[in-house]
Amino acid sequence: MITDDSALVFECSLDAPPEKVWRALSIPEYLERWLKPGDDVELAVMAAQENKSLTYHWREAGQGTAGEPGDSVVTFELTPTADGGTWFKLTHAPMAVPVAANANGASAMLMAA
Repeated sequence: MITDDSALVFECSLDAPPEKVWRALSIPEYLERWLKPGDDVELAVMAAQENKSLTYHWREAGQGTAGEPGDSVVTFELTPTADGGTWFKLTHAPMAVPVAANANGASAMLMAA
């Protein structure tokens, strides 16, 4: 889940077609050269729509379960442009973990009293 107010968004026009940009994002050897995630970063594909969008779960190595500080979601969106290039949008946001409807936190207990 992404919370818009905490997301970092970067957009630009690229001279390459979406298919070429897709390869750079989806083939691990190319991604490593282009994005250069550090040795302490673990990436896992969460969602993919070929040549259109790709979402990774980004976690700093050593983190425990999903949703801990350091976990984030990185989404790449590719849109073809009239000149044969790609409009590129990268969104990097902290991962928000939904709270269960039956969560019994301290505030819920106080309200019941």
